[in-house]
Amino acid sequence: MLGPPATGEAIPDPAASNGQLAVPFAVAVSDPYLAQVLDLANKVRASNGAGPLALSATIATGSQQWAAILNTRINNDTVDMNKLHRTDAGLSILPSGADMYSEIIGINTTPAQIIDWWMNSPAHRAALLDKRATTVGMGQVTTTKAGWYGMKVVVANLAGYPGARPGQPQPAPVPVAKNGDVAAVDPAGSLFVYDSARGGDLWQRRYISGGWAGAQQFDVVDFNADGNQDIVAVWADGRLTVSYGQSDGTLSAPVTIGTSWGPYEIAVTKWSSSTKFPGVVAKDSLTGELFYYPAVTGSGLGARTRIGTSWGPMTFVSVDVNGDGLIDIAARDAAGDFYLYPGIGNGAVSLGPRTRIGTSWDSMSHISGIENHLGNNAGGILARDKAGNLFHYPVVNGGIGARKQIGSGGWQTLRLGS
Repeated sequence: MLGPPATGEAIPDPAASNGQLAVPFAVAVSDPYLAQVLDLANKVRASNGAGPLALSATIATGSQQWAAILNTRINNDTVDMNKLHRTDAGLSILPSGADMYSEIIGINTTPAQIIDWWMNSPAHRAALLDKRATTVGMGQVTTTKAGWYGMKVVVANLAGYPGARPGQPQPAPVPVAKNGDVAAVDPAGSLFVYDSARGGDLWQRRYISGGWAGAQQFDVVDFNADGNQDIVAVWADGRLTVSYGQSDGTLSAPVTIGTSWGPYEIAVTKWSSSTKFPGVVAKDSLTGELFYYPAVTGSGLGARTRIGTSWGPMTFVSVDVNGDGLIDIAARDAAGDFYLYPGIGNGAVSLGPRTRIGTSWDSMSHISGIENHLGNNAGGILARDKAGNLFHYPVVNGGIGARKQIGSGGWQTLRLGS
C-alpha cells in the first residue's frame, strides 16, 4: 500500500501537535532496514541518470515523527489512505535553502517492496528520480495492528539544495508553468505552480518565488507570445503587472503595465484564436461595466472597448465554450445560476445573448477559465468548493461536462490562478 506523493502548505497537522505523541528519536542510516531502502533508492536513481541522495538527520527526525503518527492512526482505525501526507508535505521539517521538495510514503514489508511500490507508481517514480533532489530524510515504524501483518510504514522526505548539486547530473530547465497548470499563492505570499495531472490529483507543486502576498488575483498566460507562460496580476495597491517566464525556467520581476486596477476583476485571454497576444477582460466592480483591453505588443494594453453593463453581481471566466474560435464569457450570478455569453465574430468585440448552462454554482468559492488542463487543448473551468476541494469541469459539446476532482481539501487557504 502507498499514499500519493505530495507537496502542500506549511500548515501544522493537528495530529502532530495535540500533545498525544512525542517526537520519536530519528532512526540513523545505520538502521539496517532504512539503510537498504536508501541504498536501493540510490541504485535506481543512478540507473536513471540521477545523483545519489545524502541522508539528513535533521530531516529524518521529521520523517520518523510522521511515520509514528501514521502508525498511531493505523492502530486507532483513523488512517485515511487518501490523506497520508502532512498538509505541508514536510516543508516545515526541512533546513532552509531547499528549492524543491516532495514526500513519498510506502507501507509494505521489505525494502525492495517499498522501492517497487514507488517505482511502479508514476507520481512516486517522478519524485524519487527527480534529478534536483540532493538530500533525504527517512523514517520507519513496524505496524502492530492486527491485519497489517507487521508491515513497515516508511516516510521519505526529499529536498534539493543548490549548493549540493555541483557535479551532479541535472535536468533541462523546467518552464515556470505550462498551459493547463494551476498557480497558487499561499498566505505567506509564496507562489507555487501545480503541474497538470491531466484530470488526476494535483499532488506535486514547485516553488517559484516569494513576495506575492499583495496579489489580489492573477492569470497564467503567454502574454508576449514567446512560448513561455507568464503571470499577469492585479495587486492591492492597484498595479497591473506581468511577470515574464524565462527560457531558463525562472520568472522575471513584475513589470507594471497599468495602475488604478484595484477595483477590477480580470481574465486574461485572446478574444479570438487568430489573435497573437492575449488581452484583458475586466469588470469594474464599482460601476458594473465590463471592458476588453487588447494587447498589441505583449508588453502593454491598448484602448478599451466596453462590452457590457450591470455586471456588478456577476463572477465571470473566459473560455471558448461553443468551439467557434472566439472567446466566450461564462458568468455566475448571485443566485448561483451559470450563463454563457458567446463572443460575436462580427469584426467587433461584443457578446451575444446569454444562455443558462448551469445552476448551483454558488457553492464554489473560486472559478476561473483554464485551457489544456487535460492535455487536449480544450477549454475548461477550474473551481474550488467551500470545503476546499478542487475540480476541473471540461468544455464538452457547447456546454460544461462532468467534473473531475483534482484536489482534496486544503485548497481554501490558497489564492488560485489558471
